[in-house]
Amino acid sequence: MRIISSVVLIFIPIFLIMKQPDLGSTIIIIASWLTLLLASGLNKKNLALLLIFGILATSSSWFFLKDYQKDRIINFVNPQNDPMGSGYNVIQATIAVGSGGMFGNGLGHGSQSQLNFLPEKHTDFIFSVITEELGLIGSIAIFVLFGIIFWRIKETARLARDNFGYLLTLGILSILFFQFLINVGMNIGVMPVAGVPLAFLSYGGSSMVVMLGAIGLVESVYLRRIRI
Repeated sequence: MRIISSVVLIFIPIFLIMKQPDLGSTIIIIASWLTLLLASGLNKKNLALLLIFGILATSSSWFFLKDYQKDRIINFVNPQNDPMGSGYNVIQATIAVGSGGMFGNGLGHGSQSQLNFLPEKHTDFIFSVITEELGLIGSIAIFVLFGIIFWRIKETARLARDNFGYLLTLGILSILFFQFLINVGMNIGVMPVAGVPLAFLSYGGSSMVVMLGAIGLVESVYLRRIRI
């Protein structure tokens, strides 16, 4: 019964977000919802039913996608299918990442970003800019810093005083993790472009406010943690 209730509650924001349409945010919300279901003790039978339902829903969702969303998925498989159109972003992003090398081209000296070959360089593709200008060292630094954030949130969830605090913290962790995974994945060409910003780094006031508010909730759970 609780699973059915959660499906109804999660359907409302997903429906509104898909009406925009915003496929990236929808994926993050569904992935976070599934994470919380698993963490709350979902049994194997219900998990199998959800997986079957998810596979059917995913396979049938192709017919409800907008044309540009279909193009993104097609060009994820073969970016050269439309190199000057829907595949342009992916191609330029991978060029930027690859041209950075070990130590990068230096701050403000990335040809792809500074000459505006790379679209949306300040939002969705900020990771490509950082990798181009600071190289592998810069990208490793981003992974390390996000890893520290993920680890601290996980520890906060472990120390939560009650189940609500645990699930709240875990939900925020899953949102941050899947947002990071999708953004970095589409920057290096292993995931379709989904229009997902990179938390704390992409330009955008609303994203920053929401992410800082989420971290504030985690801090609140930590302040009320179980004292060991």
